[in-house]
Amino acid sequence: MEIRSAKISDALAITNLVGQLGYPAELVSIESRLSILLSNHDITVFVAVVDEQVVAWMQANYSMSLETDYGVEIIGLVVDNQIRGQGVGAALIREVVTWARKKEAGFLRVRCNVLRTESHLFYQKNGFTLRKEQKVFDMVL
Repeated sequence: MEIRSAKISDALAITNLVGQLGYPAELVSIESRLSILLSNHDITVFVAVVDEQVVAWMQANYSMSLETDYGVEIIGLVVDNQIRGQGVGAALIREVVTWARKKEAGFLRVRCNVLRTESHLFYQKNGFTLRKEQKVFDMVL
């Protein structure tokens, strides 16, 4: 397995994985978003490659807020459902920890839907501690 930075040419595989996560999207949308994300040095997108196939991706953002100082938040992480449980997600976590330390972040955070109980166990197994639960409110613009 290889963990590397994503490339635009990974967009089709990422599109398929985004669908597995429950957010179906068009290839053109993922290509556009990925292009923007890859141009921002405070955002990283990693992919995991097995047998020359992208089997997982993770996006993490480095940011600062008034109440928490500098940190990195995992915005999305999905491993192909055919290979979950084989250490791919853990490898992505290790890679983002390295990236966050280089950015001198004080913490690594991930938010997870309350319904994704397997994900909760995965994150706890990989060193995360549950800090709080919250509701998310959106406003369509």
